[in-house]
Amino acid sequence: MSSCESEICEFYKNKSIFITGATGFLGKALVEKLLRSCNNLSTIYILIRHKKGKTPSQRLDEFLDCKVFEKVNETFPDYRKKLVAIEGDLVEPGLGISEKDKEILKKSVHVVFHSAATVRFDEPLKIAINMNILGTKKVIDLCKQMENLKVFVHVSTAYANCDRSRVTEDVYPPPVQPEKILEAADWMDDGLMNLITPSIIKKKPNTYTYTKAIAESLVIKECKEIPCCIVRPSIIGCSWKEPIPGWIDNFNGPTALFPASGTGVLRTMLGHLDAVADLVPVDVVVNNLLAAGWFRGAEKTKKIIVFHCTSGIRNKLTWGMMEDYGVNCFFKTPFEKVFILPNPHFTSYKSVKYFRTLFEQLIPAYVMDFVLKILKRKPIFVRIQQKIKKAVTILEYFTTRQWEFTIDNYVMLINQLNETDQKLFNFDVKDLNWKNYVETYCLGTKIFLMKEDVSKIGACRKKIEKMKRIQNLAIFSVYAIVFRFILLRSAHFKSFIQFLFEMAIKFRDYFLKSIQF
Repeated sequence: MSSCESEICEFYKNKSIFITGATGFLGKALVEKLLRSCNNLSTIYILIRHKKGKTPSQRLDEFLDCKVFEKVNETFPDYRKKLVAIEGDLVEPGLGISEKDKEILKKSVHVVFHSAATVRFDEPLKIAINMNILGTKKVIDLCKQMENLKVFVHVSTAYANCDRSRVTEDVYPPPVQPEKILEAADWMDDGLMNLITPSIIKKKPNTYTYTKAIAESLVIKECKEIPCCIVRPSIIGCSWKEPIPGWIDNFNGPTALFPASGTGVLRTMLGHLDAVADLVPVDVVVNNLLAAGWFRGAEKTKKIIVFHCTSGIRNKLTWGMMEDYGVNCFFKTPFEKVFILPNPHFTSYKSVKYFRTLFEQLIPAYVMDFVLKILKRKPIFVRIQQKIKKAVTILEYFTTRQWEFTIDNYVMLINQLNETDQKLFNFDVKDLNWKNYVETYCLGTKIFLMKEDVSKIGACRKKIEKMKRIQNLAIFSVYAIVFRFILLRSAHFKSFIQFLFEMAIKFRDYFLKSIQF
């Protein structure tokens, strides 16, 4: 397939691109796709901060050592020449970019992808404001100074408006005006802001969705003179096809449910089986971002346009389907360290969750930690349960509710792509087989996060089959004990069992006589 046939590739040809959040999960996939499919671009500038004593250049080298770049390395070995690390930090004044680098960006950059944000749902409000709102303003201020800017693509989230059950591809009035919350964050100390956070965010479930909603309204206000579009992904999952099926590099969101459930330490959480699990693969989001940048940058429209990148309407996946597919995966491609036979289930009842958590998670955790202490080893299971409780509590807001995200602009954008681009930059989820995808997701978690050897899957299956036999034997033993020590103590039940036994003897004698006759 010739890249010259692609309108999207042609748009990015000889363009210089500035990306924030490139070292994150979505950012890595975006950089990789640009290098592999739009290799005729000029330069990709990546905003990278100092971290753990490492310089931005050192971090860029580590960034490129990621497995996700193996395919592009094979195809275009000199791709590193197209990447330039820009030292900076979203929370620093002027993004912490030196004047020299700022001049380079002003004169060179044509396209900006702003994906940097704190995605922690429980982030202190002041930090979330500085990252997600003030950081966005700083990026926009830099964009306004760029002499050749064709498009600014802002990455938001479909859940920015999760206090509404139906969300259209429009920017809604913010909970508070951006300048007001920035002013409050400037003078208010951390302790006071943390204290009043619940009264500030109100109907929003967390600081992430609250600040992302305000950031969108800031984009609308500040980008009247620059070409801009907004892309709202829902829950971003592992890759579907590109560059490696199942690639994932973090435990955020529902990803953590796979190892937690697959190893048996998570047994239950609140969730409605028929509610939509609005999951989108990371490569789908990346292709949507690149197509959106092309559409607005090539001036197919003059307005600020919002694209939902969601799956609920186009190809429905429910939490019940996730449960069924996931449980099958845990036995088909088991994890190496399974502590208890996997048996995770969503429930709509808090009482069921409470008792299952108590008897199937907490009590076993304390027992196993007690055994570890006796063996003079470090106890870990209670601590794991504490982390699981925190993660599950955050996720349950999304597993117990349902949203309708309209996709008119999303479908329109798909239809705007020519035949080549629909193949090269496919972001249509209608053909996604969810059963296969969840299996790939589970396997990807095993390989890329748990660092397990796939050649040992056969041994893992034998282990889990052995665990099933042990569990069945244990259940049979419990029933036998109940039968022996409780039921047989009842005189009536004992008489009933004796009657059945006598009838069986009589039937045997009758049968033997019949044969002899």
